[in-house]
Amino acid sequence: MPQVDDVLTAVAYPIRREILRRLAERPRRAGDLARGFAVSRPAICKHAAILQRAGLIRAAKSGRVRMYELAPEAGAAMRAAADEIEELSAYWDMALEAFKRIAEESR
Repeated sequence: MPQVDDVLTAVAYPIRREILRRLAERPRRAGDLARGFAVSRPAICKHAAILQRAGLIRAAKSGRVRMYELAPEAGAAMRAAADEIEELSAYWDMALEAFKRIAEESR
């Protein structure tokens, strides 16, 4: 399973999140995937490579055509990242509550 840090890094960039949204609709060729972005096709391919390294998408090459699709394990990887964020959020809530108590007691 992909590492949580790799998943969080991969989805931190808006273009990569949009690539994931597009691939959730259907697999796409590299050229089709790049359409509509304000960056070059090679830049989109670099973003796709980061998503691949994170285990979120996969690519298959047939001749000169490269097809991208969501990786089967992507859902589990995203849930693990969401769980990590939720855990940090709970810790943050506890820390803020403790800070609030201390501030109120010192008045």
